[in-house]
Amino acid sequence: MNLYPHARIIVVTITSAQFMLETEVKRRADIKEAVTALLARPREDERLLVHSLSNGGAKRLYGIGSVYRAITGKALPAKAVIMDSAPGVPQFRRDFYSLSVPARKLKWFVWLPFMIAIFILTSVIYVVANWLPRWVWRELVWGPTEGLASGEVVDGKAVKGFVYSKEDLAIDWKNVETYAATAENQGYRVVRKMVEGAGHVQMFKGKGGERDYWGFIEKVWEMGLEAK
Repeated sequence: MNLYPHARIIVVTITSAQFMLETEVKRRADIKEAVTALLARPREDERLLVHSLSNGGAKRLYGIGSVYRAITGKALPAKAVIMDSAPGVPQFRRDFYSLSVPARKLKWFVWLPFMIAIFILTSVIYVVANWLPRWVWRELVWGPTEGLASGEVVDGKAVKGFVYSKEDLAIDWKNVETYAATAENQGYRVVRKMVEGAGHVQMFKGKGGERDYWGFIEKVWEMGLEAK
């Protein structure tokens, strides 16, 4: 809001339950309002800039782009997309860490059964996503990941900026770089920034601080606005 005070901002969130348990049909129904807002003022001078946080943000972006295509027949006309702390694929240790974060403030008698449930859930996710055929849980992992890199959901002319770190306990930096390379091979202009000493979705706390973090985002957005 400080950097772009005249921008129209649409904030879309997702809960762990929505991320894990809802079908893609339900998730797309949830974000129709966001697509309606995007289509409400179809002015030629408006330019769409996307900032996606974690795998939940990537999944929401995939849903929005899919609904937008279903309505308009076109990919989401984003000029630039920031992929912050994402994307990643299921890894037991990282998923267990992510899902267990809410348990830190629980009393021990609630914490113990909660952690057991998280352990079981994480185990199921890992087995289904990594050992079974991809179609088994395509909606949760592979559909959004492959869809966002294909050019069918987000305009292939968009600039994609990836900001990530090796210290992120939820997302493996190698997954991010693999995805970035895939997007590059699909024709996207890609910019990468590895931040030193930053936690998950806390890249602004790493080396260089907020100035460096927002400087990268401004750079990617400017590249997108300059693109033809």
